[in-house]
Amino acid sequence: MQTTTLKLVGFFWLFADLVFARGPWISTRVYSPNTVNGSSDALFTSSAYGLDAPKVETINDTSYEWWYFDAVSEDQKSSVVITFLVAPATGFPQSGSPDNAILSATIALSYPGQEFVSWLSSVPATEATVVSIGNGASGVWEGSGMDFIGTPDLSTYVVNVDSPSIGVKGFMSLRSLAPAHYPCGPAKAGQSMVMLPGIGWTNAVPDATAEVEFDVNGTTVKFTGIGYHDQSWAVTSFTNNVGSWFWGHGRLGPYSVVWWDTLTPAGAEHVSGYVARGGKILGVVCTATTVRPTGANSTYPPTIGVGPPEGLHIEINLGSEGSMIVDAATTFNVVDAEGVYYRSTGTLTGGIEGQPSFTGTALWEEFALLPP
Repeated sequence: MQTTTLKLVGFFWLFADLVFARGPWISTRVYSPNTVNGSSDALFTSSAYGLDAPKVETINDTSYEWWYFDAVSEDQKSSVVITFLVAPATGFPQSGSPDNAILSATIALSYPGQEFVSWLSSVPATEATVVSIGNGASGVWEGSGMDFIGTPDLSTYVVNVDSPSIGVKGFMSLRSLAPAHYPCGPAKAGQSMVMLPGIGWTNAVPDATAEVEFDVNGTTVKFTGIGYHDQSWAVTSFTNNVGSWFWGHGRLGPYSVVWWDTLTPAGAEHVSGYVARGGKILGVVCTATTVRPTGANSTYPPTIGVGPPEGLHIEINLGSEGSMIVDAATTFNVVDAEGVYYRSTGTLTGGIEGQPSFTGTALWEEFALLPP
């Protein structure tokens, strides 16, 4: 282990002593840089602790796991996405990892200049260490210059970058505003963590106050806005499980919203919708949620090469709390990856049906892996 990892582990043992004086749940996982031979297994049912902890037992050539963080400025003109990957390209093709390598950290930045700048880079790591305490997790991807630190109660995360190889230095901090959850229920033991068959998902930070400051090759990117953090994993290849998906999150007025609408390669639909207000969950459901593309490029189901839609129409039925009905409208398409993946930032407009409407900020993505 390098010095940064030792400092991280030492910090968290000290923090654990202070916060969980009577025997905290603590786990440490060290990942080597390459896949291992043999089968792999993973957790798909929640326990009392470890919401953001590693879930995959071993990383072979079909399994993968990642920790994802993002932030978007209130005017939608700036955004940052940082992902810590334990993923071979055979398990998750979009990882870009060579051969049987599995460790990398990616950073994607978009910001205004003389013209809109969208910039993405992936940095390999030689080893990764994830320390989990309570429900939080922290990790160091050695050699990438990137790490993240989360508190045991999920209230705060900080992502640090000091990577001379790509000319980026700075941080993103998230202060949570909405309770964590699983695809179909709140963050408690016994919940299914299956987002769609074969893929697990937890949402440690559905909405946060984000503070971002980076130096990107001499250009300062600094903003406040909304933030988000989740984790996903699988033991079978991504392309075996996913035909398409629409995922996103946003904040409008007092509401925090997260949505999923996915199709398997065979066309089976799986959904999840989450709405919180004032730090309390109004509803988290894995039924009665629909997300559909709108405007140009609104083919549904989405197929390879169609292009990013102009927007999304989202409906989440919260039962007695009513239906959250919102429309996302693109301000910027920040990533277009070979006609199969798109990421956009924009406005989110709507609210609970029959109640006042609000406008806010959102980030969303689409995978389109079905043939035309």
